[in-house]
Amino acid sequence: MKKLLISSTESFAGKSGIALSLALILKDNGYDVGYLKTLGINTIRLGDRICDEDAKLAEDVLGLKDACAIALDRPYIDFVVSEDPERLKSLVRKRLEYQSEKDVILIEGSPNYLVGASLGICDINVAKMLDCKVLMVSKFSDFSVDKIIFAKRFFEDRLQKVILNQVTGYKKSYIDIISRDILKKHVLDLIGTIPKDLALIGLKVSEIAEVINGKYLVRPEKDENVEQILVGVMKIETALSHLKSARNYALITGGDRGDLITVAIESGAKCIIATGNFEPPAQVLSLAERKGIAVLLAKEDTATNISRIQEKFGRMRMTKEKLYRMRKLVEENISLDELLGYLEL
Repeated sequence: MKKLLISSTESFAGKSGIALSLALILKDNGYDVGYLKTLGINTIRLGDRICDEDAKLAEDVLGLKDACAIALDRPYIDFVVSEDPERLKSLVRKRLEYQSEKDVILIEGSPNYLVGASLGICDINVAKMLDCKVLMVSKFSDFSVDKIIFAKRFFEDRLQKVILNQVTGYKKSYIDIISRDILKKHVLDLIGTIPKDLALIGLKVSEIAEVINGKYLVRPEKDENVEQILVGVMKIETALSHLKSARNYALITGGDRGDLITVAIESGAKCIIATGNFEPPAQVLSLAERKGIAVLLAKEDTATNISRIQEKFGRMRMTKEKLYRMRKLVEENISLDELLGYLEL
């Protein structure tokens, strides 16, 4: 059995989507693939079982059972002070043994490679304990290189392959320089750069409603994906051209801005968020209903709701729909041959 720990330099780097995409690709290439998440923090209750959402998705798409070794069932600090590190390590080893007949098992690490250090179950500890190679995922920024090189100091020779995720277009010119002049000096190979995809980091209207505790004044015909939030502070004279050039957006503004909300509905907004507990005029709501566009009423002011929504962009759960989109990006932008060589498959 070949083992690969997929780790990340920071939380919400897109590690789950990449890990599950690679699992599906390897499966379609004829390998019997296992998946294990060491520490699940996005937990849900399924009957009497507590499970991580990403692990549950892996179980569904890969036909597995018990794909999460440790599910966080209380605040993390309570978990740290009350759990036995040796028991947790035993759980990880035991869950891995359940899949010992697989050709290859992809082990998704903690939210970032340091989480769990106080309990001896961070990715550094797990890589040594399970004796596995490491693939590091980093959400691309100006400081990605420093984060990756610093992580290399801990993982040493176990870490040799890197993926940069959410790379924006104008940054691509730096990638060759980073790979050739910096990473290779530290015995690190860049095996893929995945472009930023707004559809993957966006939110469904239903997710926005949940985040802001919003009330539906108009329910949409379908649960649209929102890729950007526009704040309705512009004058109506300049709004039309600005809104028409936007893509898959939600407008957030005071409910008393009926004129601006009307323009947004007519120009193709996916959702209207009326803040301050002000309901838009009846004729505006009627227009939204005819167009099948969601209108949410939020009690708090615009600034508060923007802050809540922006905090969740790129951090919501991976769904089957998003996974298959992510898989396409992984297939197009990662060298599978290099990965197979790394795993000696």
